[in-house]
Formats: sequence, structure tokens, C-alpha cells
Amino acid sequence: MTSSFKYFNHNSMKEEEVRLNDKQFVTLKELYVDRLVDNMSTKDLVRYVYDDMSDYVNKLTFTEVLQECNNYWDDGLTEIIEEVKEIDPND
Repeated sequence: MTSSFKYFNHNSMKEEEVRLNDKQFVTLKELYVDRLVDNMSTKDLVRYVYDDMSDYVNKLTFTEVLQECNNYWDDGLTEIIEEVKEIDPND
């Protein structure tokens, strides 16, 4: 399948149409991500990952979060839960 897109080309100063087949479109997306990530600072990368992980975790259920935490901390989950309870005790 071929898809097309019209855009204003600033080099030629006119509207142009791009036609890409599915494989070319996948290659374009991969190149975009590669270049975008390559040009990010470490601070930007850390912020991006933090925001992405926060969004991911915020969409999980209570049980799913605990499963993720258990997979990450393994034997240390009990200590982390105790730490959380000390930071934010019940009223």
C-alpha cells in the first residue's frame, strides 16, 4: 500500500507531495526516532523516560502496579512498602 502526504517544502518554497510504500514508511519512522533520540541531551532522555514510565504506571490497576513493583524489587518489596508507610502514614 502506498500513502501520500502533502507538505510545504521550505527548500523549494512550494507544496509537495510525498508517496511512500509501507516499507518506506516504516524506515522513515525508524529514522525519525533514531535521529530524534540521537539529538536529545541526557537530561531530555531522562525526562522523556520518566514521563513515559509515569504515564504507563498511572494507567495500571492497583494489582498491576504491585505486580510490576514485585517484579522490580523482588525480595525488597516488603521493605519498600514499609518505607512508603513511614513517608505517608495513615491518618
